[in-house]
Amino acid sequence: MAAFDIIVAGAGPAGAAAARALALCAPELRVAVIAPDASCIAGDARRGRGEVLSPLLQPVLRQLGLWQGFLAQGFAPSHRTLVSWEESGLRSSEWLLMARGPSWRVPRAGFDDWLSSEACGAASRIDARVAGLARKADGWSVDCDDGGRHSARLIIDASGRGRALADRLARRARTRDRLIAAYAEATMSGPAAPELLVEACEDGWWYTLALDDGRRAFACMTDADLAHDLGLNTADGWRAALAKTQFVSAIAGKIVAIDAPRLVAAGTRAAAATVGFRFLCAGDAASAFDPVSGHGVVKAMRSGAFAGYAASDCLARGDAAALDRYGAFVAREAAAYMTTLSEHYQSVSRWAERPFWRRRRAGTC
Repeated sequence: MAAFDIIVAGAGPAGAAAARALALCAPELRVAVIAPDASCIAGDARRGRGEVLSPLLQPVLRQLGLWQGFLAQGFAPSHRTLVSWEESGLRSSEWLLMARGPSWRVPRAGFDDWLSSEACGAASRIDARVAGLARKADGWSVDCDDGGRHSARLIIDASGRGRALADRLARRARTRDRLIAAYAEATMSGPAAPELLVEACEDGWWYTLALDDGRRAFACMTDADLAHDLGLNTADGWRAALAKTQFVSAIAGKIVAIDAPRLVAAGTRAAAATVGFRFLCAGDAASAFDPVSGHGVVKAMRSGAFAGYAASDCLARGDAAALDRYGAFVAREAAAYMTTLSEHYQSVSRWAERPFWRRRRAGTC
């Protein structure tokens, strides 16, 4: 059995940020990151997923000492987002004029790999999945699917929506809505606007953005039952829904070939409890935000970093209240997000009687 001070489950944005924060503020602590090697993850789970990261990424990466390394990766800046939301026209949000600079278009697999490599370097890396968790008098015992068993004084669950550890403790997350993404990638016949384009429609909303190598991502965001009724898991149903849009379908006119659509959970979820006996949830394991917020990755990284600070305060400095302060931070952030999300969805009145929008106006998602 390998003994550690802290085990971080997950090497995505939240787990990587937690490991980096711990390395910076408490290098004396023995930290392990448990996550399967990226090369062993099934292709569909790693494929595509282009994403636009908000300008708030910069201060988080600067805080973690990773900003210059991020710039060196050559990810493309995006100076505006095109939006058709409250009204039928198309407007532009000019990020270039924002004090924090542009947003960034990244391939999620590439960004996650870079961040994990840079941020987890000081931690012991265990390439495995969690298979079991047991509380001990002075901490935790973690079993992995490679047969290994490891102990830790404190656990950070940063395993994303899968909540590999929290769910084993019956710390269930509350699902606030049924939002899913019907996601597909296409090869395009020529250049199109590289910016993120977001367009509301009668059954939800769409987004599209440019990827590398002449490819483009398209996604229809709607509720799971509506996706079933629309047949969004089929090529015909997905294309029929796309044809009802105005601006996204215009870009789709340059599609040469398109992958089969796949459905991905994207709704709001919040953990019933984000802290416990030397146990923290971070990132999407603590609270998962609707993609319309535009802050999912940055929120996960900020949460992971703060979880790392709380863990170091608890173990290295003997601050018994550190974990509760972190839990209060997560709760405040989630409450503010829910208020903003409700206001954003309720600003759309064009399809007030359609199920997707009616649910959000009534708060019954």
